[in-house]
Amino acid sequence: MKILLAFFLFINSSLFASYNESIRQELGKALTDGKKADEMIARFEKNLLAEHQGYLAVAYMMKSNHASMPWTKLKYFYKGKKLLEKAIKEEPERIELRFFRYEIQVKIPKGLNYNNMEEDKNLMLEYLRNEENKKFDQNLYTKIAQLKISKG
Repeated sequence: MKILLAFFLFINSSLFASYNESIRQELGKALTDGKKADEMIARFEKNLLAEHQGYLAVAYMMKSNHASMPWTKLKYFYKGKKLLEKAIKEEPERIELRFFRYEIQVKIPKGLNYNNMEEDKNLMLEYLRNEENKKFDQNLYTKIAQLKISKG
């Protein structure tokens, strides 16, 4: 019975990880494709589960990349920022959200005053120290490892 339960937990976590990876790939496309960003926003706003809030936030930030007017860029960026901060507050241990925030903060202009990189970096380093995390989401673990972040 224990073996069967462990098997189902492993399968369930594997399916969840592959679903998350497909969303991460879509977000990557939304960075260069405004229509993809719009599509993701519409999809997540229509069916906003708690675990999708971070994805919606990132989609808004990706949409800011495609706006032509500076104030529109800022509007989408700050909307995404607010949603991402809310998602992190609700799920502070969800490393994927910290990864998103770190990646965004590395790429945005410093003048936007959005910097939690040390906090996120420390949590990601702690995540990488536990090799067991590879089992739950190999792709996320690998992406964080590829950041080559170091303490300090």
